[in-house]
Amino acid sequence: MRRLSWSLLIASLAFLAAANQLFAQSADTLVISPLPPGNVNTVINGDTLAGGVRAHPNRVYVLRHGVVYQVGEAMKINGSITIVANDTTAGIRPPVLAPQILQDGSSIDHFFDLNGKSGKVTIKNVYITAFRADSIVIGWGEGIRMNSDSVKLTLTSVVFDGFQHTALALHGQWNKMIVTDCTFRNEIHPSSYFGGGSLLSDYQVNMDTTLWVNNTFFCNNAYLWSVRGYCPNAVFSHNTVVYGAVNPTLMRQGQIMRMDNNLWYGMNAYGGVPEDVINGTFLNYPDTASSSIIRFRANDSTSAWSKMWAATITGPEVFIGTGGTGNATVTSAMVAPSSRFISVRNNDYFQPAALVNFWTAYNDTVTQKDSVDMPDGSRPLTLRTLAPPTWMSSYTKYSVAKLDSLGAHVDTTGNVYVDPGFNSNINAQVSKLISYVNKIASWMGVKGPDSSWYYTYTGFPYPPVWPLPENLAYTNTSMQHGGTDGYAIGDLNWFPTQKAAWLAAGGLALGVQKVPDQVPDKFELSNNYPNPFNPSTDVRVSLKSAGVISLNVYNVLGQLVKVVDQGYRPAGVYIYNINMDNFASGVYFYSLRQGSNSVTKKMLLLK
Repeated sequence: MRRLSWSLLIASLAFLAAANQLFAQSADTLVISPLPPGNVNTVINGDTLAGGVRAHPNRVYVLRHGVVYQVGEAMKINGSITIVANDTTAGIRPPVLAPQILQDGSSIDHFFDLNGKSGKVTIKNVYITAFRADSIVIGWGEGIRMNSDSVKLTLTSVVFDGFQHTALALHGQWNKMIVTDCTFRNEIHPSSYFGGGSLLSDYQVNMDTTLWVNNTFFCNNAYLWSVRGYCPNAVFSHNTVVYGAVNPTLMRQGQIMRMDNNLWYGMNAYGGVPEDVINGTFLNYPDTASSSIIRFRANDSTSAWSKMWAATITGPEVFIGTGGTGNATVTSAMVAPSSRFISVRNNDYFQPAALVNFWTAYNDTVTQKDSVDMPDGSRPLTLRTLAPPTWMSSYTKYSVAKLDSLGAHVDTTGNVYVDPGFNSNINAQVSKLISYVNKIASWMGVKGPDSSWYYTYTGFPYPPVWPLPENLAYTNTSMQHGGTDGYAIGDLNWFPTQKAAWLAAGGLALGVQKVPDQVPDKFELSNNYPNPFNPSTDVRVSLKSAGVISLNVYNVLGQLVKVVDQGYRPAGVYIYNINMDNFASGVYFYSLRQGSNSVTKKMLLLK
């Protein structure tokens, strides 16, 4: 019998120690072996009862760091599941899920099917790649398909790499998505500029929550954040979004959105030729003149755009009556203009000089013309010039003014056009994007783009390089404190000290829980419990009506020491956990404000 080497023994003991820690956290933990190929999907799919219901819905599946799990069949999750890495030490490669090359040379086209209504699915510290061991990318691939209703999906520190369709495909109604500290990279289709993104939802799919905070998106074609139905809690904040071919978001009819403190760099680089812009290929309708990164619209039957198209431009009222059998249905009160909340503040939307110069040179030399369908029915020959993207389209600006007149809360202040100062390797990548855009513009049904523009600074070794080779920290000092909260614009993971301070100050109140099906008849703030406390305590907030709130903590001198929550909240009852771990013992005051209503109470921290 072969003796166990000391190095292997030490590694095994370290692995068992990590596994034991997870066992302490969960009474039902299973460590999955990476071998034989396909074992991970065999184990997970095998844990089912008749009808596909999970036999162990509270089980935690543990994947080993530093190894590749080859997936031969999509994992069908009918219920709840948790998948985590056994070790998350910095610098250690997370477990990798990759497509298995089957005997006939084929492979899967997606990794997960979330089929169980009301399931809770959590995935942490896992790398999911669409690249096979032979460097072939699975065609029109997807990472996760959310097929059922009322699913809660929590993704933390997950990497999605190379998906030609989308990393996340949303089909079910009233789901919750909490996506933090994740990376979406190289989501590119070589011959379809609409292929390759992070989240794509079906039309008129309503959501309970979509919360995306501190994520990085690097070299993706399209559709990074998709809100195509009603959603009372849609947040996209502190994300770094670098290089994209076409429109990055689908949220033009969003009812309640918060898109603050994001860095957009080299985005919507194609912009569109007249055939795209005039005919709304990128969902910029009814605008016929401009392409943009941000776009939303109000219900409108009076503007020049409405008259030009001889149509009523719809807002979120188009979602009334949708929702699906057995779920909440969108009502007219839910989409009333006066309850609409849109915050797009303190974003940076810079375009690198090389991309700007390309647009100018292309438009100065283009000679091709196309017959373009115009709103009046004519088809004139139109020069195939590019429409460089603006920050907000003309119709979006019109909608801001109209929504404001209807009593909506719309704030688009503080946005800047500033060079963040990326390193030379990041700046050099724009040449591949320009080449791809040039192929799109020259194509128009004749010959499409035929190659991807992946970030290939280190190529695509198998398994993937770890740590990730791109570094998106930037040098612009004003931007490093340019957020609405005083922290850096973009993903705070690129500034670890700031990330720690941001979390200590409350972040975006990710720990808030909404009590279901409760609408109180008054504005109220409960006494905290426990009190005294160490280090955290809970408070209950009751909101009779929707609106912008602030929940803050002050010291005895009246100085603000912690922002627990700020922003729009629908009417309802919320429970906040206030963590004061980094504060000294003493008396503190917590204060809730909404419009002219305010209430302040005292609490005691004893360590």
